[in-house]
Amino acid sequence: MSASPIFVVAANNTAFHVYRDAQSVVDTKEFDADQLASVEFFDVNGRRLTPVLSDTGTLMGLSDAGGQSDVPAVQARLAAVRQHLAATVDKRITKAAPPTVTSVEALSRLPVLDGRPLAECYVLLEPIFGHAYGGVAGTRHDGSWWHNFWAH
Repeated sequence: MSASPIFVVAANNTAFHVYRDAQSVVDTKEFDADQLASVEFFDVNGRRLTPVLSDTGTLMGLSDAGGQSDVPAVQARLAAVRQHLAATVDKRITKAAPPTVTSVEALSRLPVLDGRPLAECYVLLEPIFGHAYGGVAGTRHDGSWWHNFWAH
């Protein structure tokens, strides 16, 4: 299982989350079989990862999908999600629970990722798109207002 940070990217490039490693993806228990069909997993080395499922369909881990790393492709996917999020900021504002924000303020919280190494993208995304870990299995995201605004 990958010990490096993980990007979980919606197959349609509309959302992402980041996790510190593959075990933290498993520990959050956020991915059921239906959700696994709509997301893809990558590590910060640009490797595609595939879900490892139990006999009952529970996510047990992630394994290297094989093939070569493709850092530019993962960077492009992250940039596409960021572009989508920026393009939908006004719609997100109208749906957001108080406090309300301006689009300028919201966009200032959305990191610029273009051309950055994947490890740096992870560091930039983790404060909003990451999850609180607290060392407890099953700990979900911290539910911060900004996390919910951009990631849910």
